[in-house]
Amino acid sequence: MENKWTELLNKWRSGDKRIRLFVLLGLVCILLILLSEMLPHAQSAKKQQAKEENLYASYIASLEEKTADLIGSIQGAGRCKVMITLKDTPESVFARNQQENESDSSYSKNYEYVLYDGQDGETPVLIKQYYPAVQGVAVVCDGADSTVVRESIINSIASLYNISVSKISVSKYKG
Repeated sequence: MENKWTELLNKWRSGDKRIRLFVLLGLVCILLILLSEMLPHAQSAKKQQAKEENLYASYIASLEEKTADLIGSIQGAGRCKVMITLKDTPESVFARNQQENESDSSYSKNYEYVLYDGQDGETPVLIKQYYPAVQGVAVVCDGADSTVVRESIINSIASLYNISVSKISVSKYKG
């Protein structure tokens, strides 16, 4: 076996330089093709993750802005800032085909996601998007020293987000 490898190596060394150049060029081309297949997928995955993080951050910002507007419209609340924490990240439900196989002694299920050709290649078909529930709310406002205003804010937020009053904090605005 070693003799065959040695013979092949000797033929390679003593062979025509043009043939060696073409073989090396072919190997480099194959390597570049393999690398090019890997790079776009990594970049599109990073773009997708950044896009999801941006959507998540804008969702939270939207909730905070709407809540601050609501609290600001309560009599005596004055200017306010709101911070909201969420339980989880958004959850997506994708379309999939299900195939069941049943025989006398076994049963199996196979799932396959339904894909379509999108701008970034094949993309699964999105059926639903579940947004996370609010876990807690912190409010800082001018009127927090008033018990009536504080109670109105707490009750409004508790009913708006269906959370217990113990997960809502209302404090006086530093001013």
